[in-house]
Amino acid sequence: MRPIVKKQRIALFTPQGFLDGSSASGLITMQDMEVTKSTKVPMVLVSMKKVVFFNKNGITILLDTLMKLQKEMKATIGFCDYDRKQYEAFFNFFEGEIPFSLFKTLDVAMLFAGGMRSKEGEENVLIYNEDSTQRSMQAIEVFDRGYNPVVVQTREEFIRRCEEADTFVETVENTYLGFMGSRIAAKTRGNCVIYYLKGFLDGSVTEQFDVMYHQNCLKVGFQLFMFDATRVSSLNIHAANFFSRLSTAGAEYGALIAIVGLDMEKTPKAFIEELEDAGIMFFESETDFFTDEIVQSMGGGGSAVKKEKNRLTKPVVAKLPTLVDATMGTLQMMTNMVALKEEMKIQPFVPKGEGLMASSVAFYGDIEGMVTLVMPKKLVQKSCLLLIGEESDDEEVLADALSELVNIVAGKSKTMLQEEGVNINITLPRSYTSVEDLSTTLEGLQGVQVNFSFDDYPFTFYLSP
Repeated sequence: MRPIVKKQRIALFTPQGFLDGSSASGLITMQDMEVTKSTKVPMVLVSMKKVVFFNKNGITILLDTLMKLQKEMKATIGFCDYDRKQYEAFFNFFEGEIPFSLFKTLDVAMLFAGGMRSKEGEENVLIYNEDSTQRSMQAIEVFDRGYNPVVVQTREEFIRRCEEADTFVETVENTYLGFMGSRIAAKTRGNCVIYYLKGFLDGSVTEQFDVMYHQNCLKVGFQLFMFDATRVSSLNIHAANFFSRLSTAGAEYGALIAIVGLDMEKTPKAFIEELEDAGIMFFESETDFFTDEIVQSMGGGGSAVKKEKNRLTKPVVAKLPTLVDATMGTLQMMTNMVALKEEMKIQPFVPKGEGLMASSVAFYGDIEGMVTLVMPKKLVQKSCLLLIGEESDDEEVLADALSELVNIVAGKSKTMLQEEGVNINITLPRSYTSVEDLSTTLEGLQGVQVNFSFDDYPFTFYLSP
């Protein structure tokens, strides 16, 4: 099936009838792929408008082809023209972690695939998504294309605002920007990274586990790592050796590794003893883990990070403008304030201002380093109002929102760098309970510190190795 190119921005495939394991395999041929690559469009989509039935096998087979196009074209891939039930089916098929984008209609997709519009007249776009991160990312993408995003926090408010149809050039709902996603099979809770395991663990865990990602989490300053083994049936000596090596390596950073929910009766006692000798702790549940005195004592501490290098490389510094642009564009959009650059220096980290909060994210791949954003609590409140939905003084809520903001900035940076031919992966963000903790993490490093001001609020962007 040849794609139809829409406005030189989207290559659109429109299958008909059933989309299952037997029909999907021949839908996009090698010749079709070559034709698609020759279009050099930024987005390749499959329309569900004429599909009467689809299942996970069909979508998975089709996705395999789309991901090859994504890799070679650096294009956004996904699906469009579906109803609410079909939208939910995609998430059920992939357990909520879908590696592609979803656009309710082709017009909505065109909104995100289009270039920068002229600033002649203000055009409003209404945005709603159940997920606060998606709301923010969609607003930022729309803003970058010259529109004025109007973000609502609840479906009730969205329905009410939809009655003002003449006010908006487009309404965005049931849409998911998977191409900006940075999430892997991990999440954070406070300053703990939680990895999720399942099935029988053997030597293949070494291939499945992203060691580089883990090392960069250590670099950011995470010290607590919990492996959720509630869905693990058992493990063998190869998996046990892997965890032992991981714990030994983490000891250089002062890190603690715990395994939670493992069925101890089905696990050989010798393996348990080996892992305990390597410093790994075992807990029956997450509650037991997070209420443990040792875990609590490490929860807010700074990191004893081993500094293998303390200077940035030239390729990383060369991409400083891109990283700063991604950060400041996001913050200016979310605060509706203009940032003024005050100074830029290559130096050890020097805090500026009082009552500061901070969050960091590391990146690795073609280039590697760490970005840290530092700002006073009042600026965090303004920056994260879109994420929280209301003003809050709760520091835990603000710290989580700041981490989410850094995650959005990192996703934006990843996309902008990819457009420049630089591919990176990013860790989950790590928040800091105090500037002292941050200073401990950054101790001995020589980075680039860029100071800005949002009206009277200081803001620091720090790029370090």
